[in-house]
Amino acid sequence: MKPVVVAGAVAAGMSAASIIKRSLPDREVIVYGREENISYGACGMPYFIGGEIESYEKLAVLKPSWAREKRNIDLHIRHEVTKIDRDAGKVEVKDLESGNTFWQEYEKLVIATGARAIMPPIPGADLEGVLPLKQLEDSVRLDEYLNEKKPRKAVIIGGGYIGVESAEAFRNRGMDVTIVEALPRILNIVDEEMSEHAAEELENNEVAILSGTKVVGIEGSGSVERVKLETGETLEADVVLMSVGVRPNTEIAEEAGIELGDKKAVMVDQYLKTNDPDIYAAGDCAVAYHNVLGRPVHVPLALGANRQGRMAGENIVAELNGNPLNTFPGILGSAMIKIFDGEVAKTGIGETEIEQYGLKEVDSVSIKAHTLAGYYPGNSPMWVKIFYHAHSKKLMGGQIYGAGRSVLRINILATAISAGMRLEDLYNLDLGYAPPFSPVWDPLLVAARQGMK
Repeated sequence: MKPVVVAGAVAAGMSAASIIKRSLPDREVIVYGREENISYGACGMPYFIGGEIESYEKLAVLKPSWAREKRNIDLHIRHEVTKIDRDAGKVEVKDLESGNTFWQEYEKLVIATGARAIMPPIPGADLEGVLPLKQLEDSVRLDEYLNEKKPRKAVIIGGGYIGVESAEAFRNRGMDVTIVEALPRILNIVDEEMSEHAAEELENNEVAILSGTKVVGIEGSGSVERVKLETGETLEADVVLMSVGVRPNTEIAEEAGIELGDKKAVMVDQYLKTNDPDIYAAGDCAVAYHNVLGRPVHVPLALGANRQGRMAGENIVAELNGNPLNTFPGILGSAMIKIFDGEVAKTGIGETEIEQYGLKEVDSVSIKAHTLAGYYPGNSPMWVKIFYHAHSKKLMGGQIYGAGRSVLRINILATAISAGMRLEDLYNLDLGYAPPFSPVWDPLLVAARQGMK
């Protein structure tokens, strides 16, 4: 009996392996992971850098020894799957410590190779002090560098989620921080008014933002000292964080003839199968079906990766047992981030998706409301934007900016969209009320009512 092999040992890979081994304890499950760490909370890394989390070890969800001893998974860290021979049903594996390679047969294979930080070919990007923040070991290296060098000035290249969260982390460590964003604004994944609120909060906390500007060079003698902009200006920098996005690790899949989709992520069907019936894919290396867009897209987010890994494992178990497969429920791209005292959240579609995919017959409504009852201490403004179909009024997306965990309301919107609710259905929800938590008329209800008008 050939084993089930999993290429990748972080969120999706370990989720798949754990489900298979738990359901089929006698089945051999072999996992190969490039990193020393497995199954960790990558989204917590900026908070480790900023000091809110005292040790990177607290981000470990599952340690290698636990996987082997408690879950009986045949786990090999610092091993990389480098080739897939689909005809022979085997993979080539490289031991990254010794450099030796060997072949491993499989009955079923899960590609869970994740994504890597994009390191643009900027002259000087190889200088000491120019670092990414994607893998757990990246956060360890960055923290060690900050502790050793005690930099005063930081430049962050890229104003996406990680860049913005890292700006707060660097400020918490006493550094002067500048974000350089090539696009006209930061956080372009949300609408302009939401990113403007975020930019204002950053600037209020002494983070400088240079948008619509590209970095064309990084200079220094051995280690980084300056960042050169396309305008000819230079910025002093003792540390540079590369945060311009991620790229799915799909080279071995492409070489093996596995079909790729959006952003060259592995294409999967509703069961998370690739175009090879014995190969599944899950996590940041794979596409996921977007329930509002109605198409597979690459949206590398934590819950989706874990959920895909779990379902890939469940479907392998079902297939090996001769049972029907489960359909992946799809995603909405729901996300939220903290920016000092501000918070931004989104779900479903927004102006970015409307423009990118040429969506028609989509309307929106925007309101300014308050987080709590007007007389309650700590009350603050918040903004809500809801997208819906122009004729049916069916909900399609939403965005929130506020404070005091007001963005948790995005989960109500995500639930409403998943349930196929319309503006009127949202307005008629009997939401809970107490002055410390919300106004009598929750901002979501106010927005829905405004859209109905």
